[in-house]
Amino acid sequence: MIETSQAYVPPAFERGERAWGWGVNLYALRSKRNWGIGDFTDLAALVGLARAFGADLVGVNPLHALHWTAPEGASPYSPTSRFFLNPLYIDVATIPDFDLNGAGGAFLMQDHVLDDLVRARENARVDYTLVASLKRRGLEIAYESYRSNASAARAEAFRDFALKGGERLERFAWYEALNEHFSLDEPGAFGWLNWPQEFQSPGSPAVKRLAQERGGRVGFFIYLQFVAHEQLAAVALDARALGIGLYCDLAVGVDPNSADVWSDRERYVLGESIGAPPDPLGPLGQNWGLAPLDVTKIERDGGAFFRELLRANMEHAGALRIDHVMALRRQFRIPRGSLAAGGTYVDYPFDLLLEIAAEESRRARCLVVGEDLGTVPDGFRERMASERILSYRLLLFERDEHGEFIAPAAYPVDALATATTHDLPTMAGWPLGRDIDVRARLGHLDAHGARAAHAERRVEATRLLRALAREGLMDHDTVERMHRTIDAGATEPAAYEPLVSAAYGFLARTPARVVLVQFDDAAGELDQVNMPGTSLEYPNWRRKNRIALEDLGRHEQFARLAGTVRASVRKEPVP
Repeated sequence: MIETSQAYVPPAFERGERAWGWGVNLYALRSKRNWGIGDFTDLAALVGLARAFGADLVGVNPLHALHWTAPEGASPYSPTSRFFLNPLYIDVATIPDFDLNGAGGAFLMQDHVLDDLVRARENARVDYTLVASLKRRGLEIAYESYRSNASAARAEAFRDFALKGGERLERFAWYEALNEHFSLDEPGAFGWLNWPQEFQSPGSPAVKRLAQERGGRVGFFIYLQFVAHEQLAAVALDARALGIGLYCDLAVGVDPNSADVWSDRERYVLGESIGAPPDPLGPLGQNWGLAPLDVTKIERDGGAFFRELLRANMEHAGALRIDHVMALRRQFRIPRGSLAAGGTYVDYPFDLLLEIAAEESRRARCLVVGEDLGTVPDGFRERMASERILSYRLLLFERDEHGEFIAPAAYPVDALATATTHDLPTMAGWPLGRDIDVRARLGHLDAHGARAAHAERRVEATRLLRALAREGLMDHDTVERMHRTIDAGATEPAAYEPLVSAAYGFLARTPARVVLVQFDDAAGELDQVNMPGTSLEYPNWRRKNRIALEDLGRHEQFARLAGTVRASVRKEPVP
């Protein structure tokens, strides 16, 4: 029997059952109808596909609001707000107010719009500037139609949403309207830190005056959140039929030049940023440039702000990943302008925050996964497990002291197991050392360092193949064929299907409560979506999936991998 102090776990877990699903980057989903970026209709289609394949959940990247006036700032882990949604994920054409027989349809029939839509869809990367331009025009048409023609019921739903959002939603809309105003005056000068001094506090008379003058734009930004929540809520309701539903992601912090910090500046420490000390994921340490929450304010409000944040992010989630969950215990904080080596740990009220996380988990009936990679204090994972917060275990990291991959049976039960993540190579790209090649090309490794890194990667690949063979997931001939494929540097994704399939078959044999198949691996992607330590040098958060959603049901590799994982997790005969 679960103690009431623990986080929620699905009843199926208490019966000894396990779950599996896909982890996707929503922006990377390619379809024949979206506007150049994955959207909530694409997510709904993926949920339908998950149901057809017998999956229990669909995981997504953080859906947090990003800078509306600076769309190229595309990292979902550096948002302007963790309370609100990114309007670029709205499917404009399905908004009830976007009249396809009226202004909306006329907009879509313009030759230059048709050309832009084709270009946005066919681009191998998300062109955020183009996508934002298209969606901005479409959303403005929908809003004007709403203002002119909304039914009484729809107008009441909008008012209810605005009322429920309260001061936080109102301030967010003020921020967006003001930011748009100042960006128009000085393109590129987005964010409150670049505004005139009298506008840098939300309580100032200047802010209230300008917000009133731009009341239509304030209403527009509230409307964007209304529509985004409307569409996501519909997907989440459908996803609940899977068992767990949507597995959402809460970023560890926000951009200091953001709506959240402007709205609640006293809660943040602006002279420092969140990061990480040197570890396997970042040998030189990492400075994420995110504003940390003030510990004193957390103590004084009894964690009320954190509770509100969790509640907002659990609203549509059947499971929630807390990015860098160690931040509940301590944060590595770096003085602004310093390297990561100049940082130090600051303790946070762990017991309080953990209690709130468990309470909100139970209230929302939302499973919690703590991303606990990297350096963690002694006893941290054990404490998380005692509260039924699942650990986050990556195949590529789960090694013993000799560097050998641990056996499936050695994985913890209260865990989510997956092969890799957005900051690491895909399973097809990993043995090739695609990440090593990128670092060498960018000058982060010299020729000698690159050769040494490739040599080490070949050793690691040999160890993984050995572990897979030990479990009977690869026979001798397949192992030898994979060695030849890796040595030849083959770049055909299908050549790595045996490795990808065996890797997830390995994870499915662990006792972990949840097995997450990364969509990039199922689709045979070679290149990772984010390269830590880079900004403009690498197309982070932009690479689309090779395979369109409409073709996934007929994609043999995708179907075989899903069948293999489902059969093992469910203890069914392999199809």
